[in-house]
Amino acid sequence: MPAPTEISAPLHFRTLLTSHTYLVADFYATWCPPCKQIAPIYNNLSNTHSSPSAFAFVKINVDEQPEISAQYGIQSLPTFLLFKDGKVVQEIKGAFPAVLKKAVEAAAVDAKAALEAKEVKKNVPEENKEEKVEVEEKTVSGSYGMTGGNNWKMALN
Repeated sequence: MPAPTEISAPLHFRTLLTSHTYLVADFYATWCPPCKQIAPIYNNLSNTHSSPSAFAFVKINVDEQPEISAQYGIQSLPTFLLFKDGKVVQEIKGAFPAVLKKAVEAAAVDAKAALEAKEVKKNVPEENKEEKVEVEEKTVSGSYGMTGGNNWKMALN
């Protein structure tokens, strides 16, 4: 599985955030000793749990992406944000491997269950799926006319 993706621009981050059910963001700096200390653990979690469209791991250098850091109010390093469906569900401030591992593994179990449920739904035989009936709408143009009294006539074109 892939190593964490280095975020190169805010749009890059938003694209990954919206295209995955879960995303873990590592806000770090190259000069930060605790960031360097936990980096191999974060890489290992990424290698173990990354899954296309289900679970992504990203690294955001706070010095190179100040807009993203400001958007999420990052004030201490490292800070890990766990997103589900684009919303922050957990924040981990500091280099605490056990806390990070527990959060990632719990999210991975949920992501795997959601993926399996989606697969089961996809593999249901056609005869068991609800039948969708599409009704074709047609527009009919015409005119109304009156030929004396209450004798209405309608012509459809």
